[in-house]
Amino acid sequence: MLLEMYKVFTLYYDRYETATTSLALKEASIKHTILCHYNKDLFKNIHGNIIQTSYPKGIQYNLNAGLDKLEKDEWGIFLSDDYTKSYKIDRKENKFLQCDLKYVYDKLCETIKVADKIGVKLIGLNSTGNVLYANKKYGKYGLIDGRMFAIKKTDFRWRNDISCVTDYYATIHHIKKYGGNLILQECYSEFERYGSDGIGTLEARADRKRKDINILKNLFPNNIQIKDKVNQPKGTHIVIKR
Repeated sequence: MLLEMYKVFTLYYDRYETATTSLALKEASIKHTILCHYNKDLFKNIHGNIIQTSYPKGIQYNLNAGLDKLEKDEWGIFLSDDYTKSYKIDRKENKFLQCDLKYVYDKLCETIKVADKIGVKLIGLNSTGNVLYANKKYGKYGLIDGRMFAIKKTDFRWRNDISCVTDYYATIHHIKKYGGNLILQECYSEFERYGSDGIGTLEARADRKRKDINILKNLFPNNIQIKDKVNQPKGTHIVIKR
């Protein structure tokens, strides 16, 4: 029997045969909805309810489509389409060890209950695999990585003109409005990211990402800093400032 504690959405793009997340969710017995833009009949390995939104290509549109399926103050969980594996901290060995997706999902659901007690509306997971961040169970001000996260429906909407840094936009918006977020540092799920058959490689998205970052800089001039990062095109990496 598939479980449904919270509504779960995975956002599918052009990976008609290589998308992996729906199968992983099925294997974890997690009921879910797949949101795609077009061509829903072309997708293989579909193990949930698939909805074609017919919105323009851009992750922001289907993120909002997911929000539209939530009631006010209801939580939803979102995942990218290219899941690979999951990890949890081993305190004795002080390193991350592989686990199953169900473990991470359950921990995220537990964290939702914590968030409700303290007024947080956005929850993420350890996004780097760095055990130093896992010294504390929770973080408050870092990036809520858009590959897997939970969000409570409020009046928040993703902007139509930001498509490559949607997670930075959501993170900063919620920090400024609610004073912080919750990042569960003890586990995370990994995704392939930047495949040529998805929403685009780093290089293909670089110009669009620079434009998005300029929008963020205008919206939140005191909260982001552009910094060079190895193996990323210049001007496409940012860090969040409090």
